[in-house]
Amino acid sequence: MALTFLSLTNDVISRMNEVQLTSSNFTDARGVQIQCKNAVNEAIRYINQKEFGYPFNHATETATLVPGTVRYTLPTSAKHIDYNTARIKKNTDLNVSGTNLVKLDYNEYISKEFANQEDDIVSTTLNGSHSSSVTTLTLTSTTGFAASGTVHIAGEQVIYSAISGNDLTGCTRGASSTTAATHSSGVKVAQFDNGSVPQYIVRTLDNNYLLYPFPDKEYTLTFDYFTFPDDLTAHGDVTTIPDRFAPIVIDGASGFVYQYRGEMQQYQLNFTRFEQGIKNMQSLLINKYEYVRSTVVYRPSRFSGGVSF
Repeated sequence: MALTFLSLTNDVISRMNEVQLTSSNFTDARGVQIQCKNAVNEAIRYINQKEFGYPFNHATETATLVPGTVRYTLPTSAKHIDYNTARIKKNTDLNVSGTNLVKLDYNEYISKEFANQEDDIVSTTLNGSHSSSVTTLTLTSTTGFAASGTVHIAGEQVIYSAISGNDLTGCTRGASSTTAATHSSGVKVAQFDNGSVPQYIVRTLDNNYLLYPFPDKEYTLTFDYFTFPDDLTAHGDVTTIPDRFAPIVIDGASGFVYQYRGEMQQYQLNFTRFEQGIKNMQSLLINKYEYVRSTVVYRPSRFSGGVSF
């Protein structure tokens, strides 16, 4: 049975010897019942903050890259990214065999002058939606675009022959073996001469990521990460923590309630069990053991080349 917000709260309420809640009156909690609800979320947050790599918080991101786009945003729920797992997926249609990306430090990205790639891209957005057959594309701005050339819109390449105001005219849709498609207003339009299959992934200073070189096609990027779950709110909300660790959550939540009440002895007893329970979770789920220094003392042996204790 999953650990719902209601079941966890009632387990804590029982330890407090108070009246339990039901699904119908859960939102009408009063007094110590509210404290117990708050304490459950506080205990779960504490458990999740103590460790980045709990397997029950594991997730996989699969993102379609945008040609001419260097910087990307992480999933909003992401707590820790394992950049060593980042890779471009195999796609025979895009002529990419699949490759693992190398993690690169942001300062190194700057010092190697890789950041200059960002100056090679001219981009804007579509002004209005466009069908797959129109031969004139209206942009928000054509500043910086060549008088004639190729632009990238999602997975489509478009060759145009001239510019008139903010319009690209004489367009050949679905150029270079791409597929002509309908595009919504606001979709990015990019022009560049370089770009390729990305080889490096870089964590940015705002805790997102960028790619070098920037993609020239809609490659698929995938990587593993660990989430930081949202607080429980409704009575039926379920925590990601497995059922077998319910006593740890309850120890922690009970400890917080005792702390609210000023019952420090009970708080210390429960919180000590809580902390030990978290260590057990880490050992069981992540093989994380406390380091123990050896106290064995070695001394020279009476025998040549030997060691005695």
